Amino acid sequence: MKKLTLGLLLLASSLVNAETFFKDQSLSLLQGSDYELGDNERTVMTYEYFSVHNWGDVFAFVDRLHSMNNGDRETYIEVSPNFNLATFEGGFVNSVKVATTWEMSEFADNLLVGLGAGFNLPGFAYFNASVYQRMNDFGADNQQLTLTWGLPFNIAGQDFMFDGFMDHETEASNGFGGEKVSSTNFTPQLKWDISKLVGYDNKLYVGVEYVMWTNKFHNDGVDEENANLLIKAHF
Repeated sequence: MKKLTLGLLLLASSLVNAETFFKDQSLSLLQGSDYELGDNERTVMTYEYFSVHNWGDVFAFVDRLHSMNNGDRETYIEVSPNFNLATFEGGFVNSVKVATTWEMSEFADNLLVGLGAGFNLPGFAYFNASVYQRMNDFGADNQQLTLTWGLPFNIAGQDFMFDGFMDHETEASNGFGGEKVSSTNFTPQLKWDISKLVGYDNKLYVGVEYVMWTNKFHNDGVDEENANLLIKAHF
């Protein structure tokens, strides 16, 4: 209950006196057949939201997972308000923030609090790194490093994007008495913007997402390598 209350306070504070500079939303459909733990074939519908404000920024997403073989459905949500501490012009580091994330599922509510930084790297639209203290519902608390990036490029007049994230968690139990192990989820996407070809007035991507997840959910030896076909529409 304390973590839930703190999560609600963080979310509420991000909405007070907010001046919005930028906002983006998208819907994605992904299809993969090499999932580990549970049904190996799943369809995922993802809604993403990102906005930049005078106080910082917020990223949120909702995954609705549908298992194709057994029909199971589940929902997973993350909300990540980040609060400005300092911004810089022209240097290697462009911002330092208080980084927070609230993870929500039918199994657990986890709260992450730490520090994040944005970096100016040649060619990248953005590159961010955050370190968190995790307060977990299941198992002991641990730490997490998160990297996010976006690298746009153009080939033969066509626009592409290579983006994604990496989450590395330090040793923790899986919550069911298993051995404490670290876990790393590296998930890049390679996407082609076909909006000009079809006359869509925002970004419309087709491509592939590739998941490389070692010790998935801290289950020792459960390693997932899973390619998902995707289509993603911004609006």
